[in-house]
Amino acid sequence: MILEQTGKICDGLYATGHYSIPAFLLTSPAPVLFDAGVAAMGPHYLKDLEMYLGKADALRYLLLTHSHYDHCGAAPFLKDKIPGLQIGADAHAAEVLQRPGAVKLIRALNDNFVEVFKGTIGIEKIPFGPIAVDLILKDGDELDCGGGWTVQVIETPGHTNDCLSYYIPKIKALIAGEAVGVFHNDGIQPEFSSSYSDYMTSLEKVAALDVEILALAHKGVLTGDDPGIFLKNSIETTVSFKGRIEDYLDRFSGDREKVVETILGEDYDETILMQQDKKSFLLNLQAQVRVVAEGK
Repeated sequence: MILEQTGKICDGLYATGHYSIPAFLLTSPAPVLFDAGVAAMGPHYLKDLEMYLGKADALRYLLLTHSHYDHCGAAPFLKDKIPGLQIGADAHAAEVLQRPGAVKLIRALNDNFVEVFKGTIGIEKIPFGPIAVDLILKDGDELDCGGGWTVQVIETPGHTNDCLSYYIPKIKALIAGEAVGVFHNDGIQPEFSSSYSDYMTSLEKVAALDVEILALAHKGVLTGDDPGIFLKNSIETTVSFKGRIEDYLDRFSGDREKVVETILGEDYDETILMQQDKKSFLLNLQAQVRVVAEGK
């Protein structure tokens, strides 16, 4: 089953914000928010926190899957509104989120998102600045959230070097960011932007888990048997997409720009606009072609 809206997923787990750029809330005694979407969604997340927790400042942790603009964008806003909030992320992400060049790019992409979607979602620009990470997380860490709720940290690089996924054993839920791919029209879009080999290893790692709830980075939450089916299909689709890039690299004598231009023309259309604007799609595609061309 696929849930394509925000709200209750199961007892203790909620999707907040907008279903295309959700942040997932665990209402354990020490509540946890997974990811922080884009900056402009900050007020929407805050409103949902107040609705589900009674008061927003009850939120204890904000755990980031990685340092891309649409997963960390509202973190500064939420930290400002909830001063006691502890932000957790991978060590590399903690460094990236302080780097002036990275902060500038994240700010620009967040502003671009508002320009593209302000007429659709009803959002305004929210300032983005450097993020200070309080909790450096690594593979095997476990966060005790009280009441029998725990969150297990799984390193899942490949989409980026700093990708983390989070597994909640009590409800067999996996929050994986883009480490497992995203919906693309009627199929799956692979997301290996930093390393194909790492991405495949990460996919196989999480596919071995007992997952009954798979919270995808964009446009949907899978339940029942569908998480296992999605993860299996994601592995197959990733292998196929790599082969497609290799074929085009051969056809165009290694001309990466021509490969990107061709795949962009074939794959990008307005039906995925709410999942990813064209500028972000292009940046990811350029990275994927580079990864394959360089054998990473």
